Amino acid sequence: MAATQLATEERLQPQSLTRILAGLEQEGLIVRARSDADRREILIALNDRGRRVLADDIHARRVWLENAIAAVLNEKERDLLFASSEAMLKLALHRGPGDEEAAE
Repeated sequence: MAATQLATEERLQPQSLTRILAGLEQEGLIVRARSDADRREILIALNDRGRRVLADDIHARRVWLENAIAAVLNEKERDLLFASSEAMLKLALHRGPGDEEAAE
């Protein structure tokens, strides 16, 4: 993904993204390279280590959440949570006015 596209999609200032990417690259989680199509463009990708770290993090968060839901919520609250999560997903996927240009 291009750095400019990532900054736009994440609503980050380019300077902020540059600092974040430098840290991720220093930790050995991503690689950055110039685009062959446009040498001004920087492309960012997870490397193998970055993919493993991300997968491990997602798994740990999922396990924690499943355990917390089972331990804290009763059946009615779990049903309400899952119904609400469907509505939140619809909102998260909604593109409002102006978002179409940002996605291109």
